[in-house]
Amino acid sequence: MRKLSVLILSLFAALALTMAPASAVGPTSTTRDGGLHFVGSPNLTVVATTGGFALNATGEVAGAGTAATATLTADVAVTTGCINRGSQGQQPSGLERSFTAVTGSVPIETRQGRGTFNVTTDTAGVGTRTCPDQMTPVLVSVSFTNIVLTITAQTGTITATFPDQSAP
Repeated sequence: MRKLSVLILSLFAALALTMAPASAVGPTSTTRDGGLHFVGSPNLTVVATTGGFALNATGEVAGAGTAATATLTADVAVTTGCINRGSQGQQPSGLERSFTAVTGSVPIETRQGRGTFNVTTDTAGVGTRTCPDQMTPVLVSVSFTNIVLTITAQTGTITATFPDQSAP
């Protein structure tokens, strides 16, 4: 059991070391109604978590009135594989792709109609993947598509659409 734990930790460490630093991207389009608007441009990054990857959006809004909510959604394709316990450094076998959706939502505290947000989606990762013969499930890649940030307030709605993102 200890060897398995060490192997899993080693795989996550190797994955973290091979990842390029996340860079923020802006939206490809925005729509709005009412007086609610972004101050500047919101930013989106892919963030590594202990269980895989998630999306994080940050920014500032004005014209929100007394309260607002930020919701970030995306469709996700997750590719996983299996690693034999004695085959460090080899490519995973038995690749499988699964599809799901992730979402995250946070209230935005406003002062005089202005507020900042920092919203992160659920993590996309190995999930419930099982492997045969005591092999270890590993995350090969995650692709986020149809990424949408929606800010809702009593004064209107803003929707920002972002380009597709992948990790690692």
